[in-house]
Amino acid sequence: MGIVPRTWHVQTRELDRPTLLAGGAVRAVLAIIAIPLAPALYEEHVAALVFLRPTKEVFLFAGFSVRQGDAWLPVIVLAALPILLGGVWLFYRLGRAYKDELSDADLPGLAGRLLPKKRIDQMCALLEEKGPRVVFLGRLAAFPSTLMAAAAGASGVRWRQFVVADTAGALLSMGALLGVGYALGDAYEEAGPWVTVVGALVLAALLFVLGRSLLRSGSGGTATRKA
Repeated sequence: MGIVPRTWHVQTRELDRPTLLAGGAVRAVLAIIAIPLAPALYEEHVAALVFLRPTKEVFLFAGFSVRQGDAWLPVIVLAALPILLGGVWLFYRLGRAYKDELSDADLPGLAGRLLPKKRIDQMCALLEEKGPRVVFLGRLAAFPSTLMAAAAGASGVRWRQFVVADTAGALLSMGALLGVGYALGDAYEEAGPWVTVVGALVLAALLFVLGRSLLRSGSGGTATRKA
Protein backbone atom coordinates (compact mmCIF):
# COMPACT_ATOMS: atom_id res chain seq x y z
CA MET A 1 0.00 0.00 0.00
CA GLY A 2 2.84 2.39 0.84
CA ILE A 3 4.51 1.90 -2.54
CA VAL A 4 1.52 2.94 -4.64
CA PRO A 5 1.21 6.56 -3.48
CA ARG A 6 4.96 7.10 -3.82
CA THR A 7 5.00 5.64 -7.33
CA TRP A 8 1.97 7.74 -8.25
CA HIS A 9 3.73 10.92 -7.09
CA VAL A 10 6.85 10.09 -9.11
CA GLN A 11 4.78 9.40 -12.22
CA THR A 12 2.80 12.60 -11.71
CA ARG A 13 6.02 14.61 -11.39
CA GLU A 14 7.39 13.11 -14.59
CA LEU A 15 4.17 13.86 -16.45
CA ASP A 16 4.21 17.42 -15.15
CA ARG A 17 7.68 18.18 -16.42
CA PRO A 18 6.84 18.92 -20.09
CA THR A 19 3.98 21.19 -19.02
CA LEU A 20 6.17 23.01 -16.52
CA LEU A 21 8.96 23.46 -19.05
CA ALA A 22 6.52 24.79 -21.63
CA GLY A 23 5.16 27.27 -19.09
CA GLY A 24 8.65 28.40 -18.14
CA ALA A 25 9.55 28.87 -21.81
CA VAL A 26 6.39 30.92 -22.43
CA ARG A 27 7.18 33.16 -19.48
CA ALA A 28 10.71 33.77 -20.77
CA VAL A 29 9.49 34.47 -24.31
CA LEU A 30 6.88 36.97 -23.12
CA ALA A 31 9.53 38.89 -21.19
CA ILE A 32 11.74 39.02 -24.29
CA ILE A 33 8.89 40.00 -26.63
CA ALA A 34 8.03 42.93 -24.38
CA ILE A 35 11.38 44.61 -25.05
CA PRO A 36 10.93 45.37 -28.79
CA LEU A 37 7.22 46.01 -28.24
CA ALA A 38 7.81 48.55 -25.46
CA PRO A 39 8.02 51.61 -27.75
CA ALA A 40 4.63 50.74 -29.23
CA LEU A 41 3.02 49.95 -25.86
CA TYR A 42 4.32 52.56 -23.44
CA GLU A 43 1.98 55.40 -24.46
CA GLU A 44 -1.48 53.84 -24.78
CA HIS A 45 -1.07 50.21 -23.70
CA VAL A 46 0.80 50.39 -20.42
CA ALA A 47 -1.25 47.53 -18.93
CA ALA A 48 -0.20 45.25 -21.80
CA LEU A 49 3.44 46.11 -21.16
CA VAL A 50 2.97 45.35 -17.45
CA PHE A 51 1.33 42.03 -18.29
CA LEU A 52 4.18 40.96 -20.56
CA ARG A 53 7.00 42.19 -18.32
CA PRO A 54 6.03 42.98 -14.70
CA THR A 55 9.52 44.13 -13.71
CA LYS A 56 10.62 46.91 -11.40
CA GLU A 57 11.43 49.39 -14.13
CA VAL A 58 8.07 48.74 -15.78
CA PHE A 59 6.23 49.26 -12.48
CA LEU A 60 8.10 52.52 -12.00
CA PHE A 61 7.00 53.67 -15.44
CA ALA A 62 3.44 52.44 -14.80
CA GLY A 63 3.21 54.54 -11.63
CA PHE A 64 4.44 57.53 -13.62
CA SER A 65 1.79 56.80 -16.29
CA VAL A 66 -0.96 56.61 -13.66
CA ARG A 67 0.04 60.07 -12.42
CA GLN A 68 0.00 61.38 -15.99
CA GLY A 69 -3.47 59.94 -16.57
CA ASP A 70 -2.30 57.43 -19.17
CA ALA A 71 -3.12 54.31 -17.13
CA TRP A 72 -5.61 53.17 -14.49
CA LEU A 73 -4.13 51.70 -11.31
CA PRO A 74 -6.57 48.76 -10.79
CA VAL A 75 -5.99 47.58 -14.37
CA ILE A 76 -2.22 47.82 -13.91
CA VAL A 77 -2.35 45.71 -10.75
CA LEU A 78 -4.60 43.05 -12.29
CA ALA A 79 -2.47 42.88 -15.43
CA ALA A 80 0.68 42.34 -13.38
CA LEU A 81 -0.46 39.50 -11.11
CA PRO A 82 -0.50 36.48 -13.49
CA ILE A 83 3.20 36.61 -14.34
CA LEU A 84 4.40 38.55 -11.29
CA LEU A 85 3.12 35.75 -9.02
CA GLY A 86 2.12 32.78 -11.15
CA GLY A 87 5.12 33.01 -13.44
CA VAL A 88 7.50 32.86 -10.48
CA TRP A 89 5.57 30.14 -8.67
CA LEU A 90 5.90 28.05 -11.82
CA PHE A 91 9.66 28.04 -11.30
CA TYR A 92 9.19 26.77 -7.75
CA ARG A 93 7.40 23.78 -9.28
CA LEU A 94 10.19 23.36 -11.82
CA GLY A 95 12.80 23.34 -9.07
CA ARG A 96 10.78 20.77 -7.14
CA ALA A 97 10.33 18.59 -10.23
CA TYR A 98 14.06 18.57 -11.06
CA LYS A 99 15.55 18.70 -7.57
CA ASP A 100 17.14 15.23 -7.77
CA GLU A 101 18.84 15.93 -11.08
CA LEU A 102 19.97 19.41 -9.99
CA SER A 103 21.77 17.91 -7.02
CA ASP A 104 23.97 15.85 -9.35
CA ALA A 105 24.67 17.61 -12.64
CA ASP A 106 23.67 20.27 -15.16
CA LEU A 107 20.34 19.70 -16.84
CA PRO A 108 20.19 19.13 -20.60
CA GLY A 109 18.30 21.18 -23.20
CA LEU A 110 15.53 23.59 -22.28
CA ALA A 111 15.55 22.52 -18.63
CA GLY A 112 19.21 23.51 -18.37
CA ARG A 113 18.52 26.93 -19.86
CA LEU A 114 15.65 27.61 -17.48
CA LEU A 115 17.40 26.08 -14.46
CA PRO A 116 21.17 26.73 -14.72
CA LYS A 117 22.73 24.58 -12.01
CA LYS A 118 25.45 27.06 -11.03
CA ARG A 119 22.92 29.83 -10.37
CA ILE A 120 20.50 27.48 -8.63
CA ASP A 121 23.29 26.27 -6.33
CA GLN A 122 24.09 29.89 -5.50
CA MET A 123 20.48 30.57 -4.60
CA CYS A 124 20.30 27.36 -2.55
CA ALA A 125 23.36 28.46 -0.58
CA LEU A 126 21.68 31.79 0.08
CA LEU A 127 18.52 30.04 1.27
CA GLU A 128 20.57 27.80 3.53
CA GLU A 129 22.29 30.83 5.04
CA LYS A 130 19.33 33.16 5.47
CA GLY A 131 16.23 30.97 5.26
CA PRO A 132 12.99 31.73 3.39
CA ARG A 133 13.10 35.41 4.41
CA VAL A 134 15.57 35.93 1.58
CA VAL A 135 12.70 35.16 -0.81
CA PHE A 136 10.91 38.21 0.60
CA LEU A 137 14.04 40.38 0.52
CA GLY A 138 14.84 39.31 -3.01
CA ARG A 139 11.53 40.63 -4.28
CA LEU A 140 12.48 44.08 -2.98
CA ALA A 141 15.83 44.12 -4.79
CA ALA A 142 17.15 43.78 -8.32
CA PHE A 143 17.26 40.02 -7.96
CA PRO A 144 16.52 36.86 -10.02
CA SER A 145 13.16 35.92 -8.50
CA THR A 146 12.56 32.98 -10.84
CA LEU A 147 15.90 31.39 -9.94
CA MET A 148 15.24 31.96 -6.24
CA ALA A 149 11.86 30.28 -6.65
CA ALA A 150 13.45 27.31 -8.42
CA ALA A 151 16.06 27.05 -5.68
CA ALA A 152 13.35 27.13 -3.03
CA GLY A 153 11.63 24.21 -4.75
CA ALA A 154 14.89 22.29 -5.20
CA SER A 155 16.08 22.84 -1.63
CA GLY A 156 12.89 21.66 0.03
CA VAL A 157 11.42 24.98 1.25
CA ARG A 158 7.78 24.33 2.07
CA TRP A 159 5.27 25.57 -0.49
CA ARG A 160 3.32 27.60 2.07
CA GLN A 161 6.47 29.28 3.41
CA PHE A 162 7.56 30.16 -0.09
CA VAL A 163 4.20 31.51 -1.24
CA VAL A 164 3.71 33.69 1.84
CA ALA A 165 7.20 35.20 1.62
CA ASP A 166 7.12 35.61 -2.16
CA THR A 167 3.62 37.12 -2.28
CA ALA A 168 4.36 39.58 0.52
CA GLY A 169 7.61 40.68 -1.11
CA ALA A 170 6.14 40.90 -4.62
CA LEU A 171 3.10 42.94 -3.58
CA LEU A 172 5.13 45.25 -1.35
CA SER A 173 7.67 45.80 -4.12
CA MET A 174 4.98 46.45 -6.72
CA GLY A 175 3.13 48.89 -4.45
CA ALA A 176 6.31 50.75 -3.52
CA LEU A 177 7.48 51.07 -7.12
CA LEU A 178 4.09 52.22 -8.35
CA GLY A 179 4.07 54.78 -5.53
CA VAL A 180 7.57 56.01 -6.35
CA GLY A 181 6.65 56.20 -10.04
CA TYR A 182 3.59 58.24 -9.12
CA ALA A 183 5.75 60.57 -7.00
CA LEU A 184 8.22 60.95 -9.86
CA GLY A 185 5.27 61.92 -12.03
CA ASP A 186 4.52 64.69 -9.55
CA ALA A 187 8.16 65.75 -9.64
CA TYR A 188 8.03 65.81 -13.41
CA GLU A 189 5.08 68.20 -13.30
CA GLU A 190 6.60 70.43 -10.62
CA ALA A 191 10.35 70.43 -11.29
CA GLY A 192 10.86 69.05 -14.76
CA PRO A 193 12.25 65.87 -16.29
CA TRP A 194 15.75 66.00 -14.79
CA VAL A 195 14.51 65.47 -11.25
CA THR A 196 12.49 62.50 -12.45
CA VAL A 197 15.45 60.97 -14.28
CA VAL A 198 17.80 61.43 -11.31
CA GLY A 199 15.23 59.95 -8.92
CA ALA A 200 14.76 56.90 -11.16
CA LEU A 201 18.53 56.38 -11.45
CA VAL A 202 19.04 56.64 -7.69
CA LEU A 203 16.28 54.08 -7.07
CA ALA A 204 17.73 51.71 -9.67
CA ALA A 205 21.16 51.99 -8.04
CA LEU A 206 19.72 51.22 -4.59
CA LEU A 207 17.87 48.15 -5.88
CA PHE A 208 21.02 46.95 -7.66
CA VAL A 209 23.18 47.38 -4.54
CA LEU A 210 20.64 45.49 -2.40
CA GLY A 211 20.49 42.67 -4.94
CA ARG A 212 24.29 42.41 -5.15
CA SER A 213 24.61 42.40 -1.37
CA LEU A 214 22.18 39.49 -1.13
CA LEU A 215 24.04 37.55 -3.80
CA ARG A 216 27.44 38.17 -2.19
CA SER A 217 26.23 36.96 1.19
CA GLY A 218 25.40 33.58 -0.30
CA SER A 219 28.38 33.25 -2.62
CA GLY A 220 30.58 31.43 -0.15
CA GLY A 221 28.08 28.80 0.91
CA THR A 222 27.48 25.35 -0.44
CA ALA A 223 23.94 24.30 -1.21
CA THR A 224 22.60 21.23 0.48
CA ARG A 225 19.25 19.85 -0.54
CA LYS A 226 16.87 17.92 1.58
CA ALA A 227 15.58 14.71 0.17
